[in-house]
Amino acid sequence: MSSGGSFLKKTTKQFQILIYSCILLFLSPIVLVFVLLPLFFIRSFVKLCAKCFGPKDFRMIGQLCGVHAVDKIYTEPIGNLLVSLYLEGETDLDLLKSRFISTVIEKRRACGKLQYPELRQYVTDFMGYSFWTLDKTFNFENHFQFFKTETVIDDTEVQKLRQEFVRKPWRVKQPLWEFIIIEKFQRLEKNERMEDSSRKQTHVVLFRAHHCLLDGYSIVNILVEDMANLNLDKVIAKPAASSRKSANQKQHFYSETFFNKLSFPLRALYEFSSNLTKEQDVNAWHELNTKWTRTGTFTFDDTIPVDYIKEIKRFYAVSFTTVLLAGICAGIRRGMELTDAVVPKFIDCVAVFPVLAHPKKLTNHLTHCIIRLPTGMDDPKQRLLAIEARLEKLKNSTLPTLNFYMVKLIGDLPRGFISKIVTNNFPATVAFSNFPAPNQLWTVNGTDVYKIQFEAGPMLGLGIGYACLSYNGKISLFTGVDSKIQNSEKISKNLIQLFKEELDLLSQISTNP
Repeated sequence: MSSGGSFLKKTTKQFQILIYSCILLFLSPIVLVFVLLPLFFIRSFVKLCAKCFGPKDFRMIGQLCGVHAVDKIYTEPIGNLLVSLYLEGETDLDLLKSRFISTVIEKRRACGKLQYPELRQYVTDFMGYSFWTLDKTFNFENHFQFFKTETVIDDTEVQKLRQEFVRKPWRVKQPLWEFIIIEKFQRLEKNERMEDSSRKQTHVVLFRAHHCLLDGYSIVNILVEDMANLNLDKVIAKPAASSRKSANQKQHFYSETFFNKLSFPLRALYEFSSNLTKEQDVNAWHELNTKWTRTGTFTFDDTIPVDYIKEIKRFYAVSFTTVLLAGICAGIRRGMELTDAVVPKFIDCVAVFPVLAHPKKLTNHLTHCIIRLPTGMDDPKQRLLAIEARLEKLKNSTLPTLNFYMVKLIGDLPRGFISKIVTNNFPATVAFSNFPAPNQLWTVNGTDVYKIQFEAGPMLGLGIGYACLSYNGKISLFTGVDSKIQNSEKISKNLIQLFKEELDLLSQISTNP
């Protein structure tokens, strides 16, 4: 009876996918002729008008960046990015500033044009589209702020300041980046009190920018490759190849074989239709039509060794990302149990991934996918292997590529239409991003950067966010929980600890199988 019911359910789902595929196939030429082509001509007309009637160096913002440009940049931004560099010992801050100016702001291409002109431009609206406009009064000094305090502060106070800066609106008609240098900072070891510390006073350098200007990889590129003069390919670890695939194939979401290229349209149609038939992700932490507050509780940790995760990865023959997602899945499961919320069979997680061949310029070159995390599974090992299977299936599907171009298509729309789309709730509970920094100790002007942390403003239409950054053998983990979620403060404090407990559990199983 159970077998017959399962067969009927699968047959019904396949029939639904077939119906959706037929409808989409029928609508495709209509959308192309009556939607996409008019949009192309309208966008081209606006570009022509900007060239004829706009100021010099007036340039339409690229498609992937245009999605973020509709943010309330000058009043209530939710798309800010913040990278924190913790420097050990004394450093010449004026030399640090002059080096960024010479190696990044003034960097030029072979043709003589600026490599990063956007650092001198701000966002404006022209005929309903977002444009980069030259700041005619651009001054380096406006983008280097020395934050001085009367007394020496520790990391707890710095974290509070970081959360203020990541939400801070931008000055009108000024470029969307700045450095904030905190001078009086004291590095403390765990359980060490300020009055007991004999360490030298150090500095914290914050680099703040808006997401419409760049993505995480662009930040790493300008800070590491340009400013520190390090080769990214040598100092950032590449994902190891499995026995089933070559290293080159492993880095591609969608293998570019002739057959895959030929079958892409049909596979994309089927997989997109299949997504439409999936059960919605609705749970105690992600209810339909929830109005997120865009504020919440944030927690940080940088004590997880990269090698510890790699040991788990190697034992279970899974990917590094799978281990991170397993920690997230278990953390949310246990977090729900601790707050007496009903644990769902699954939660959906929006995972952000870099796309290969990132341009050597300031831009957004990312894609995203929704991976279904099995929170309903009791066994940690089974959860881990289920996530690996789903992630591998996702990587080999057309969805990462399809989502990349769909976001570009949305970026082609006028600002008003983009705003309507991106301000709606995302159909998932969690957002996750992970990107690497140098896998060795990084030195800036002779000063060691002993810690790097990354964080972002409130997530678009999501209640929970995770951001991971790998640097010098440690994982820096950031979590944020929207205050709309009941017990958000308690949840946020527990998520990282529960994440680490899951890793410990997987490690124990591996040593005592």
